Amino acid sequence: MKKLIALAAVSGSLFLTGCQTPYSPGLIYSDMAAPVDVRDNAVACTKEGSATMKNYLGFLATGDASTAKAKQNAGIARVGTVDVHFTNILGLYGETTTTVCGD
Repeated sequence: MKKLIALAAVSGSLFLTGCQTPYSPGLIYSDMAAPVDVRDNAVACTKEGSATMKNYLGFLATGDASTAKAKQNAGIARVGTVDVHFTNILGLYGETTTTVCGD
């Protein structure tokens, strides 16, 4: 019986961490950053904008972490770099922030 309860707890915690990020999240805590491929890296980084989305309990997600929203927030016309930062705590809280640098 104890093994069954332990198996159910582990399975449940794996389910809650879900697929919030396209990278391998840690079971307890994740704090990761990743670059995104951009074709025009010759653009100067005179402006920087970010956009964030949040996920609660793996069931409720809100926000806009798109590159377009990050560009709009900073008034960027041409993109030089795009980076994405992921945070996940026990699958209970997740945050994705996209940061765009350009002019």
